[in-house]
Amino acid sequence: MSRFTASGTGAALAAGTVASYAAGVLLGYPVLVMLAVGALAMFAMGGLALAVRPSVTLTRQVSPDRTTVGEPALGRLDVRNLSRWPAPAFTAIDQVGTAGVSLPVGVVSGRGRRSVYYPIQADQRGLLRLGPLTVERRDPLGLFVWKQRQAGDAVLWVHPRVHPMRPLPVGVVPDYEARTTENARLGTVTFSSLREYVPGDDPRQIHWRSTARTGLLIVREHVDTTEPTTTVVLDTRDDTLGEEKFEHAVEIAASVVRAVEDVGRPVSLHVLGQRREDTLAAGARGTLDRLTLAERTTGTDPLRLIETVDRVAGGGALVVVTGPVEAGVLGRLAEQRRRFTPVVIVSVVPPDHATGTRRRPGMVVLTVRSAADGAGAWHRMVNGDLG
Repeated sequence: MSRFTASGTGAALAAGTVASYAAGVLLGYPVLVMLAVGALAMFAMGGLALAVRPSVTLTRQVSPDRTTVGEPALGRLDVRNLSRWPAPAFTAIDQVGTAGVSLPVGVVSGRGRRSVYYPIQADQRGLLRLGPLTVERRDPLGLFVWKQRQAGDAVLWVHPRVHPMRPLPVGVVPDYEARTTENARLGTVTFSSLREYVPGDDPRQIHWRSTARTGLLIVREHVDTTEPTTTVVLDTRDDTLGEEKFEHAVEIAASVVRAVEDVGRPVSLHVLGQRREDTLAAGARGTLDRLTLAERTTGTDPLRLIETVDRVAGGGALVVVTGPVEAGVLGRLAEQRRRFTPVVIVSVVPPDHATGTRRRPGMVVLTVRSAADGAGAWHRMVNGDLG
């Protein structure tokens, strides 16, 4: 779909032209009439300048398609000239979130191609919407604008920051009931989840129905259900974590998850109020994708957190990332020591709250103000005695 309109400058000049011509005729000032005629000549020249329009298609590629807050991705705009004649210079505009990025494109030879590179800033966790792509051309005087909207909407996944952490030492699994985890070590016949194919995967594990739906090769992932799991529970209640503190809590959860995954141990992530089906429908492929989609939920009932923890299969370590913890909630979480070894509560608090580390047999409570503080307290805890 294309549009040809007058620019703001063109609209203002048109109004001035009409006023000048009317005043010249009514008041008998030939100079004003001549000015109006000159303006009309400028309009004619501007219209002729845009008579030749580029016949091009734009294709965007983003590398990588998943990045981290504060780390830019690289966008590449591939321009293809569909005409046998050279395409005149134009401006390609890509909508990145709420901002438009203007990319000048020079003359493209007949049937030729050209690539334009540009950085995409990822300043906030979440899904960064890209598009639509627009071809725009203006006359030299800036009186008219021709725009053609093209397809090409995309999404850049912006993961939360990950701080360096060491994984917790974990206990043993108390039974062997073939329980599955989200990201356990590969190698058994127990099905866990679906993920994108990577070179070296067994082609026999390709899940053809998901492959047809997504357009990507998707394989079945199997896990070792006998290895102790680190369970991470993220509290999302808005009365417990404000917007800023919630981002710190997400970063802490992401850091714990990544630390466990990096050493090849199984980790199970539970985000309060998040439905696994919804995240899969949105295109999430792993734990960091799920944390990218994590949102604060409305609610004040601490039982929501307790019930979520109670539903988690026992065994291994438990890490609960939440806000300020009431004594009653802390007591209920302490009961989880019968099911997990150890239990770690990371409490992200406002600036007016005291911070520190409290230890009980089999349990540690880290009270911190930021994700960076949490990483430091975690490092001291893992290097010390867990009780």
